[in-house]
Amino acid sequence: MDNKIEIFTLRNTLDHVGAYVFIKDTECRYTYANKMVCDLFGASLSEVIGKKDDDFFDLRLSEQLHENDLKALAGESIEGEEHNLIASTGETRIYWSVKQPIKDPDGHIIGLFGISTDITERRRLEIELAEQRNLLNQVLENIDSYVYIKDTEGRYLYVNQNISELYGISKGEIVGQLEADILPADIVQKFSQMDQKVFESGAKVAGEEVVPHTDGSIQHCWSIKIPIVGEDGSKRLIGISTDITELIELKNKFQALARQDDLTKVMSRRFILEEAELMLRLAQSRGEQVAVIMIDIDFLKTINDSYGHGFGDTYIVALAQACTEALQDSGLIGRLGGDEFLLVIPDTDRDHTTEIALRIQQAVKATKLHAPNGELLQVSISMGGALSSERMTLIDLIGKADDALYLTKGEGRGNWSLSE
Repeated sequence: MDNKIEIFTLRNTLDHVGAYVFIKDTECRYTYANKMVCDLFGASLSEVIGKKDDDFFDLRLSEQLHENDLKALAGESIEGEEHNLIASTGETRIYWSVKQPIKDPDGHIIGLFGISTDITERRRLEIELAEQRNLLNQVLENIDSYVYIKDTEGRYLYVNQNISELYGISKGEIVGQLEADILPADIVQKFSQMDQKVFESGAKVAGEEVVPHTDGSIQHCWSIKIPIVGEDGSKRLIGISTDITELIELKNKFQALARQDDLTKVMSRRFILEEAELMLRLAQSRGEQVAVIMIDIDFLKTINDSYGHGFGDTYIVALAQACTEALQDSGLIGRLGGDEFLLVIPDTDRDHTTEIALRIQQAVKATKLHAPNGELLQVSISMGGALSSERMTLIDLIGKADDALYLTKGEGRGNWSLSE
């Protein structure tokens, strides 16, 4: 009675172990199969006992299964993957099988014992995962961006080939290394500022970063950094940095063009007025004075009419160069348009302003140009200046300088006057 209970308990246990359990004799006939084996074959236990695998499998396509049985019956312990083609369904299943020889008390092999776990779905998922990883790797290696993964210490856990080419060392030399061991300290400090924002906020952070290239050039990148959590719970970030150097250079070029007069290369109208406004506010906050000087080229219309606008442009450029050289670092010069220029002189007084104005007049008078007909012309300008007061606006200040310029022109041009 006890033996029957033990056998029933053992069989019931084997029917619920979640694996295919079976016993075969030396002829590879089944002498036992648990419920999972019977369900796989679509037969009862009585219909399985005494049968061989070729009653259920196409052994031409499942040779490995039979070969492993023979190895176990020869005394080997077998553990590995097996592929079985189920004859009743035509389905190929993959198993992780363990097969051991069964010996009698005298040590003679009388059969084999096997346990097989179905890993078909796991293998399918592994294949899909490998395919996805390969696809992702192809994307990351061919994307026109720098892609990397770092931990909280700034250690690289992954880099794509673009990073390797940027730093001039192999991927193997980068992965596992701290950023501080690869890049200059000042660059690392700037990178870490954005990295810390990612780890502290736990949210995506985006912004511009400057990256040094192996050839000594500087690249501007737009970086997006996203927090991720490793399988062990560790904090990491994945970064995608796109080279925007050409865009930045183009932006700087446009900014430079906006700040610079295209013909004379002095400040543009907009920029000189912005700078004059800032200098005026600063001077008033410090209790200082700013001077502005309006310059008008004498008889430019006559020159254009007589020698053409091409020579007129040459005349304007020569005037701008003479003024710039004479001004030196004493102030700023910009072109308001046509034949009008504006000088801005910070932290000045009447004497200092007059000194600079006379220096400019002298430099301009020394400037001579050969007209297209060979005639030697002396450049001539009229100037009018004004000094700021505590509550004066820039419009008022320029207006006073313009009044002084009008006075100069009325007195015969080629001179200068300072508003009272």
